[in-house]
Amino acid sequence: MIKLTDIFSPRFQLWRQEKEIAQLRDELEKLQAQNDSMREGMRRCVTCDYRIDFKARQDAQAGVPTPNTENQLSN
Repeated sequence: MIKLTDIFSPRFQLWRQEKEIAQLRDELEKLQAQNDSMREGMRRCVTCDYRIDFKARQDAQAGVPTPNTENQLSN
């Protein structure tokens, strides 16, 4: 005779695994979004620092006095 646990146990385990997979996918999406955001922020930071450094070196070669950093950021 077939027991109810023999029928429902695999289905319950499958349901639990599907639920866990869905949670892991949600977590993966969240972490990927955070990673993309941090990467974009770093890209902007590096680009800005590079631009400021390049302008300062360019001004130094031309003999132009270098303004303070806040003014460089606004240019």
